[in-house]
Amino acid sequence: MTKLLISTAIAALFATTAVAGDLPGKGKAPEAPAASAPAASVNSLTVQYGQDFGVGLDNKTNDSYQVAYTRKLGDGFSVGGVFGTTQADHKLLKQNLELQAGYSHSIYGATLTGKVGVGERFLDTGNFPYYALYGSLDYKVMDGLTFNTVSYRYRDAFDAAEYSYKSHQLGTGITYDINSAYSVSAKFSRNFDSSYKATGDSVTAGLTAKF
Repeated sequence: MTKLLISTAIAALFATTAVAGDLPGKGKAPEAPAASAPAASVNSLTVQYGQDFGVGLDNKTNDSYQVAYTRKLGDGFSVGGVFGTTQADHKLLKQNLELQAGYSHSIYGATLTGKVGVGERFLDTGNFPYYALYGSLDYKVMDGLTFNTVSYRYRDAFDAAEYSYKSHQLGTGITYDINSAYSVSAKFSRNFDSSYKATGDSVTAGLTAKF
């Protein structure tokens, strides 16, 4: 009888141990799965308003409006489009519609970007196609603040003999990140004609949404 009781107790002990091994630890909550990092934004939409002046920020000539969309493709490549319009004296409209492709490379807090664009210029007197080349160097001063050190744009009509559109533009500005989704920017730029003679200045403010 004693052997039977001992054998039964041993069997019960092994059964209890096996079941306990399959259950969560008593009094210990199951570990929550590790939170995954939020996906990086690949799309951005920028809305800008600016004013064009004569050289020296006097004698305003135009109000300008622009909407730009950019999509990152990975490995520094991107594509996008820009629609812009200028309005003089609330009646004369000049508009641009442009497709762009670019590449960016970052190192030691600095980002170097190059882009090419192909577009159409719309005027009251007629339309014509053009191309543009862009280059920029941005430096991250601190988290949330970027110094847009220098930007350059070269633009000309495909039919340069028929349309006078050749110009150069140099600019500089700053960008401040409100949060991970929104940022604001300000830019000053100067335009030059084909002979590198200054033709006017502009000041632009923008809001960018990332998603």
